[in-house]
Amino acid sequence: MTDDRFTLDRRGFALGASGLALGALAGGAARAALAAEPAISPAVRALYDKAIVIDALASPDTWNVPFPPPGEMTQQKLDNVRASGITAINLTVGKPGNLANTLHEIAAWLQHIDDHPDYFRLVKRHSDIAAAKAEKKLGIIFGFQGMGMIGEDLSLIDMFDGLWVKIMQLTYNDRNALGAGSSLPESEGLTPLGREAVARMNARGILVDTGHANPKTALDAVAASTRPITCSHTGSRAVFPSQRNQPDTVLRAVAEKGGVVGIYLMPFLGRDPVSASRALFVRHLRHALDICGEDHVGIGSDQSITPVDISPAYMDIVRRTAEARQKAGIGAPGEADSPVAVPDLNSARRMEIIAAEMDRAKYPPRVIEKVLGGNFDRLFREVWPA
Repeated sequence: MTDDRFTLDRRGFALGASGLALGALAGGAARAALAAEPAISPAVRALYDKAIVIDALASPDTWNVPFPPPGEMTQQKLDNVRASGITAINLTVGKPGNLANTLHEIAAWLQHIDDHPDYFRLVKRHSDIAAAKAEKKLGIIFGFQGMGMIGEDLSLIDMFDGLWVKIMQLTYNDRNALGAGSSLPESEGLTPLGREAVARMNARGILVDTGHANPKTALDAVAASTRPITCSHTGSRAVFPSQRNQPDTVLRAVAEKGGVVGIYLMPFLGRDPVSASRALFVRHLRHALDICGEDHVGIGSDQSITPVDISPAYMDIVRRTAEARQKAGIGAPGEADSPVAVPDLNSARRMEIIAAEMDRAKYPPRVIEKVLGGNFDRLFREVWPA
């Protein structure tokens, strides 16, 4: 269900919003509120340049950004991809409840990759990540944010595996045939069909993701899976009590299974004082490391690589989109009153800034490299077929 003006998943809200934003910004360039990048030491820069850097939820296209509009892979977006230093990303393809849209987006991204071979490499197997690093390209990993598009037809998992979808998130914020999202009561969990889906994904070497699951569905998925899983983009509920953040029980269970928890750059991290901040991100990251251990935490920013345009027009679109999402039953508290970003990490080089923040917090290089991407790289190697 969509509003004609807005797409209701945040990943694509700029598609519906771009007309509003272009009108508001006509006659001038986008007023991007970019992060003031801190000084990066030569040691941190060298560490970052050699690290495998994986963002477990991101996009090279416009995402959470009303300007420039999405769809066309402009030189600005490509320049941001190259400047980012990111090795690979989990890219959401399609809307959770729309099979035709999902197929269309997979086709569109295959075309983008084909059109820009100097910038992108499709990740079909684990070795493609190292190849992307060596070639100075961005590895594109196809993933889902919810599996409503398959309905009750688990054979579609096989079909999407053949289309190189390597990560499948069981639910979005709402309910589907497999389980319950974060907006639903914690008494609801993985369904019997959801358990079959997890088994099928395990058999095919697809990574099970619980990024938007409620705690019971996430814990049920950990128990049902014979392989490590991920919670690709979340925060620590012990640090800030948002339903989009997971409690320690889930963080610990994912880690004990051998999986990886990705910390996001979203308003659900809290307010410092009116929006999320770099300092709040580090608090969530530190808590996750304390609970999960250094081998089981990464970053899933839930951002476009191109920085967010934090302007009055942008915030108006955020509010309208949040209202539409709430009416559709897929929104989360706190979406309407804060940028869908962390303002002082609002940079294409945000992963390097995070490395610098970890260095200032006295984390050793070993841990910084693991969080930047080493842990997700190890997880992909263990789960995906060789």
